[in-house]
Amino acid sequence: MNHIRDELQMLFSAHRAVGLVGQMLLYTEETQEPWRSKSAGQKCWFAEYEIDKALAFIEELYNGGKLPNSTPLLNPIIHDEHYNPLGSGFCWATGLCLGVAQLEKEQIERVQDLGVQSSFLERGEVQKAGLKMLGFSATPLSPKADGKTVVGCAELFALSNIQGVDYAPYYLLSGLRYLCTHGIFAPQIKENILVLPMDVQQIVNAAQCFVAYDRQHSLYMRFGINPADIEHNNRFYNLCARDLALFDRTGPMRKGAGESFEFLVPGYIPRGAVTLLAASGGTGKSSAAHHLCVMASMDWSADEPAPKWLGQPLNLAACNGVCVYFSGEDGPAIINARGNLFDPEGRAMRLQFHRTEFVDRDISFADYLRELSKMPNVPLVVIDPARKYLSGDENDSDSVSQFFEAIEEFAVRKNAAVIVVHHLEKGANPQSARQILECLRGSQVFIDRPRVVIGMFRDGKHTVVGLAKNNIPPNLGMATEERVFARDPRNLQLLWLPGKDGVRSEVLSEEELEQLEAEARALRGEL
Repeated sequence: MNHIRDELQMLFSAHRAVGLVGQMLLYTEETQEPWRSKSAGQKCWFAEYEIDKALAFIEELYNGGKLPNSTPLLNPIIHDEHYNPLGSGFCWATGLCLGVAQLEKEQIERVQDLGVQSSFLERGEVQKAGLKMLGFSATPLSPKADGKTVVGCAELFALSNIQGVDYAPYYLLSGLRYLCTHGIFAPQIKENILVLPMDVQQIVNAAQCFVAYDRQHSLYMRFGINPADIEHNNRFYNLCARDLALFDRTGPMRKGAGESFEFLVPGYIPRGAVTLLAASGGTGKSSAAHHLCVMASMDWSADEPAPKWLGQPLNLAACNGVCVYFSGEDGPAIINARGNLFDPEGRAMRLQFHRTEFVDRDISFADYLRELSKMPNVPLVVIDPARKYLSGDENDSDSVSQFFEAIEEFAVRKNAAVIVVHHLEKGANPQSARQILECLRGSQVFIDRPRVVIGMFRDGKHTVVGLAKNNIPPNLGMATEERVFARDPRNLQLLWLPGKDGVRSEVLSEEELEQLEAEARALRGEL
């Protein structure tokens, strides 16, 4: 009985904390519904200094838990000496899972997230057959007309969304077994209950919102507990026919709206998507792709500046894991030679090379990629060149589509940046990055499927690089200009020319756009 003594003492302390002093009531119902009692209609009023009296009353009626007995219920409201209800320092509710139902995770979370103390109710071997809820208040709570509850009790039960409304107003003492219409329930004994006062109005607000949002947990979590927002939020819910699946695809609160676009190389190489790197032979596209793999697979210290690729610093936070380089044309001798130039100290410890091993194993390239996906983190995959990994001819749209479907699946599943190196038609001589699209070898699919196409072409002794295609919103910082590089023959790296010599832009500057807007307003007479 010591745990009941501690529980009653805790409840009196909560009352005193809000200035309420008086007596509580132990009793059994006058009828056998919903609680069964051998001795109906029993009462025991007791003050804080009379807890021993209350314990004796409980012990006499409870009969050690042996049936038939009477399990005392508690009316926690503080009453004066004339038995008039004064109020309470807490609100409470009892939720019983009826039939074969058990508590769901969301029901527990909604209550506990507000700071409500709770413990489970057991029924036989079922450990989570209900919830005993207790919310301590920072101010006195007024009694309701029923004389059994105060402000916050009904709202707390509504928020839990547990069955058994007939049992909701009752306070059950922990450790006792209560026989009711639906079986025997026993509140678990919870040690070290935290008496943390809260604003019970939050419970009232939360319950109002939960009910207004059709008791849908996902809507409640999305919209919050401000009743002032109910009308606004429900307007959009109603426009979607109160269908969650449709609503989750609507507006700024849609499913996935919090997700952001990420880059391996800001401005050039997105994660979770396919980028095509296209150029004529001898332009240096394989060297550029290999160099990126080397830099992304090194472990850089915090005091080292992020390495740059095509003038853009790598997003080192996105480079964790094993980088994969499929080299279909260059064998180990070339790979090692380039690797020694890019990484003379041998720091690229997370770079993995593959050639065409899947052919020898008589499996498809798609199946080979699925095997690679078991690695937990694959930030970058380079496939050099595309035609070595196609199952058919590069002019066959079906073969090329199947190839892109496999690599797109991998990119999305692993949130990896996938770069496909591709050749131009023989004799092609593009004069701009955009003309690269007109010179690509093979099917139109090579243009349609990549999210980004980076074009490289020679201009005398210089190499020009720019975006031939870009399906990424401009506010994400994609490189809009063509950049001019000189190739360093000592290490095969591209050096970005400084100043205006290093930039060719077909995009209007902000100043030029503002000037055009000003001229247009002047013509309309707005200035």
